[in-house]
Amino acid sequence: MIYQDKPIGQKAVKEQLKRRQEKDKVGEVSVTNLLQQFRDTLVEIEDQKKQDTKIMLEQQTMMIQQSQEKQELDRIEKEEQIMKMDISNLDPISAAYFQNRKLEIMQKRGFNF
Repeated sequence: MIYQDKPIGQKAVKEQLKRRQEKDKVGEVSVTNLLQQFRDTLVEIEDQKKQDTKIMLEQQTMMIQQSQEKQELDRIEKEEQIMKMDISNLDPISAAYFQNRKLEIMQKRGFNF
């Protein structure tokens, strides 16, 4: 027969206390490990964000450079069209305008008149 009202013996109390302390230690270790893993994950995420931001900035810089190069090519093509233009058939005002544009283009390229 089991007597539930009977007080627990000194040895049993010590054993229960010992088990409880061991569980607490195991819990502390696992919580510490989880916290460290969480910190490591946060550091990895931050590093990845920095790397992604760097890549994005490099791509934007490259896109801007390509856009500027395209604009420069377009400008050169337009100037070439103006330089090749036959102004002899134009009215005097238009002919004067394109003649001045040709002079500006030549000066920009280093020819001085």
